Amino acid sequence: MITRPLISILTPVFNQSFHIKQTIGSVLNQTYQNWEWVIVDDGSTDGTGDIITSVKDSRIKYIFQEHAGRYHLTETRSKALYLCNGDLIAMLDGDDYWPECKLELQVKDFNSPGIVLSYGECVIVNENGRKMQYMTLPSDPHIANNNPVGSSLKLFLLKRDCFITNSTVMLNKKALLDIGGFLGAGELAHDFTTWTRLSLEGRFVGNPRCLGYRRSHLSSTVYKRNQEVKMNAVHDFLREFVLLNKQRLADLGFFYDTAILEAHWEKLNPYAHYYTRAVTALSCGSFREGRLAFKKFLLGDTSLKQKLIYLFVILSSLVRLDLVNPLAVLRAPVKKIRHAFGKLHSEGNR
Repeated sequence: MITRPLISILTPVFNQSFHIKQTIGSVLNQTYQNWEWVIVDDGSTDGTGDIITSVKDSRIKYIFQEHAGRYHLTETRSKALYLCNGDLIAMLDGDDYWPECKLELQVKDFNSPGIVLSYGECVIVNENGRKMQYMTLPSDPHIANNNPVGSSLKLFLLKRDCFITNSTVMLNKKALLDIGGFLGAGELAHDFTTWTRLSLEGRFVGNPRCLGYRRSHLSSTVYKRNQEVKMNAVHDFLREFVLLNKQRLADLGFFYDTAILEAHWEKLNPYAHYYTRAVTALSCGSFREGRLAFKKFLLGDTSLKQKLIYLFVILSSLVRLDLVNPLAVLRAPVKKIRHAFGKLHSEGNR
C-alpha cells in the first residue's frame, strides 16, 4: 500500500447545526492530513449547510440533496462512497467527532495484507458532550480481530451484537466495493449488515484505545426506530446471510443452521434495547423516562447486578442527578486493567 494513502471521509448529515462545528474541528485537527471529506446533506433546514460551506478547505466536498429520510441512510452513504477517490474509507456521523490521532493510527493498520476493516473503542457522550459509557473491544481477541477470518460471526450471528461503532471505522475501499458497497436491509442501518458481510472477506484490527466519540440522545435516529420491527429485520438479514453463504461458512469451519440460530436468539433478552434508552434518558435529565425504560429492561434480566443498577436509577430520580452513567464510565478502565492482569497471569503460568 502507498505510504500515505488518500483517506476518504464519508459523512451523511441532517439538521446537525448544534454539533457539526465540533465534527468539522475534529477532522481539520487530524495529525494525518492526506484526506478528502465527502459530506452529503440530506436536506437540512437549520443552517447546517451554511456552517459546512463557510469552511474554506478544498478537501471538503459538500453535496446537498432533497430529504430522503432515515430509511434511506444507506443509499445516502452509498452516494458519498461513489463520489470519493481514496483507497481507504473513514466513517464519521454528522454529530460525532474524533480524537486528533485517529486517522494517523488507523492508516498503519492497512500495511498488513488481508485487513479489510479497522475500528477502535468508543466514548458515548450525550447531547452536551458529557461522557456516558466507554465501549471496549470484545474480550476475545479472535472475535475482536476477526482472526481467523469469520471469528467475529460468533457475536454478529449468535448475539446479534454490532460491537463495532460506526464513527471509529476505517475500511479498505476495494473490499467494500467487492461486496457491493454498504448493505442495507429493511429497518437496519448499514453498519451491522456491512460489518457482518465483511467478516467473510478478511481480518479486522481492533484498536484498544478510543478512536471516536459517539453522540447519543433521545432524538437520535436509533431511538426513532421501532425496535420490534428492527429486530425482525435483523433476523431476516441473518437468515438470508446464512443461506447465501452456507458454503463459505462451511469452508471457514462454521456450520450454522437457521433453526439452531433462531432457538439461540429466543434465549436472548428481547428488552435489551431498553437499557441503552434508560441510560441515555438519565444523561439527558429525563429521570422518569429512564426509570420506566430500565424497568422494562428488567423484564428480560432479573439478575442481582441489574437490580442493584436499578437502585441507582431510582436514587438518580430522587436526587435529580444521573448516578448511573458516571459509574459506567469508571467501570470500563477497571475492566480493561483486570483483563490485562488476567492476560499477564495466564501467560506467566505457561
